[in-house]
Amino acid sequence: MSTDPAPRPVAPRMLVKAPAGRALLFEYQAGEGLPPHTHAGQAVVVAVLRGRLRLSVDGQDHEVPAGEVLHVQTTGLFSSRALEDGTRVLVTLLDLG
Repeated sequence: MSTDPAPRPVAPRMLVKAPAGRALLFEYQAGEGLPPHTHAGQAVVVAVLRGRLRLSVDGQDHEVPAGEVLHVQTTGLFSSRALEDGTRVLVTLLDLG
């Protein structure tokens, strides 16, 4: 993943907020993404609904095309960058505690 920080997308739409987690819908343009951050104590499910997303988890890049789902559970760093305009991503965060 590029070391240049990606421009941040418009704030995600909160679809569900519950005591055990939340679901967020992101709309990205090519090159937009999220800087390195953690999700310690959470399971993360990333579903790319449209476009393509490069997701970096613990320094390992994953290119996730539309229609694919990635489940990750780690205390390491996450970051993302859209590879196409109009990339739509559903992120579900589930608290494990």
